Amino acid sequence: MDYELASPGVLCSLSTEELLTKIQEWGLDVTEAEAQRFRDNEVDGDTVDCGLTETMVAYLFQGSFKKQVKFNQFVSRMKESSVTLTLQTVSPEDWQPSTSSTSISNENTLRLPASFEIPRFPKNLQLKLDNKEPCHKNPRDRHTIIRVLYEAVAQYTMYPTNSEYVQAVKTLVMKYPFLKDREGNGYHTWHMSLRRKFKSERAPLVDSEAVRRCKEKFGSTRRGQPNKCQRTSQRNVCQGPCVQGEDLLSIDAHLKVLQCQYQKMQPDTMVVHNRMQQMFAWRQKEIADGMPVEDVLKKYPFLGMPTGLCNELGWIQPTTGNVSQRFREGLSCVAAKVIDLTRGKTPLYQLYLDAREEALTDDLPDLDTRAALLFLPYVFKEKLDLFVILGEVHPKTPYPTVQLLHEDWKPVFSRSAPNIVKLDGSEVCRTSCIFEGIISSFCLYFVFNLAYPKHLKNTLIFLQKYIVKIDEGEDRPLPITVTRQINLLY
Repeated sequence: MDYELASPGVLCSLSTEELLTKIQEWGLDVTEAEAQRFRDNEVDGDTVDCGLTETMVAYLFQGSFKKQVKFNQFVSRMKESSVTLTLQTVSPEDWQPSTSSTSISNENTLRLPASFEIPRFPKNLQLKLDNKEPCHKNPRDRHTIIRVLYEAVAQYTMYPTNSEYVQAVKTLVMKYPFLKDREGNGYHTWHMSLRRKFKSERAPLVDSEAVRRCKEKFGSTRRGQPNKCQRTSQRNVCQGPCVQGEDLLSIDAHLKVLQCQYQKMQPDTMVVHNRMQQMFAWRQKEIADGMPVEDVLKKYPFLGMPTGLCNELGWIQPTTGNVSQRFREGLSCVAAKVIDLTRGKTPLYQLYLDAREEALTDDLPDLDTRAALLFLPYVFKEKLDLFVILGEVHPKTPYPTVQLLHEDWKPVFSRSAPNIVKLDGSEVCRTSCIFEGIISSFCLYFVFNLAYPKHLKNTLIFLQKYIVKIDEGEDRPLPITVTRQINLLY
């Protein structure tokens, strides 16, 4: 395919005043202040044809996104009117990939037009799309969609801008709305997939001088940061809540009552609940100030119980309600799909099938829920063995872990699977089943204000957002891996 430019270009020949007149005729109202910026910066047709950056356009039309977008559309239309495409058939023998600057040095000659349209897909895939089948849940179909989209955009540039990536994928989901992501803006996963496709296709061209210049200009220079395992300021409670109505004397009185209740075989749950709630703000401030885990558990022994941890999470996030119930209800909705997605991906799957054959019919729903909770890390391509640990192994991690007291994985699917929940190597509590153990460890992230570890971040984010439904008011989009799996699970 050869590109042949008309001579001379309509846009290149325009002076500043002629350019302003054309913009006005096109329907974009230019104020006198904006026109003066064109004159002061010698912005004529030739300047626009060479390419204005987004920052330059933003300066020319300060405070108006609408004018900036319309100006970009104007430029695209003017460039289209001055470019003709001549298609030439090239035999496979004559075509050879080149790392020279033939096609890359001119990658900015053409930009994605405002009227960009999605091409037709291969026949079988196009038939599925016409029938509104969820092709994005099929990896092969998804890869084909990205490939076709890449080929369409690559006709204009091998280095699309962020706005051009967005334009391409938004056009895709507008034409086929059923391909939208369930989370976020609706096209985030498509955006990231298309970016990665371009990156992988440009990789063989690394020796090209033009590519090297682009990598030096746009490449990342960040270096990996050491993984910090101490408490972080991820959550809003890090600065400690305002403590009102309590002092050292009243706190000491509450603690004496709690210690007395803790010595009893059957503590008064109402008394414990009320006293713990009265000290909540004071306790959270102490934790935020860095009180060690051992000291916290010694001072507030009821935090060393699953019920106490769930209550604490309920006070931190008042909309949480019954944490255990939310786990059961949320997991029951996705258990079947989680188990199906894990088929053959972990040796635990066969143990799950064996346990299911031996279980009573009434126990199957709970067994499936426990299995789904264990299999979630595999769905998000993360490691379970840094979260749930078998036997007397001492984990080298400061994060919450569930240590099984059995030497075999099979009992983990049953109702009785005794375990120890640990944090930073210290025992926090003991539970009788894996379900309680994982819930308790999840609560610990909020109780001690811990950031999620990288090796389990996606799984924990999913549990927080979709199972327990805790929203901390953050505007950041979910990680791309989480969004993709949500599309498959719901």
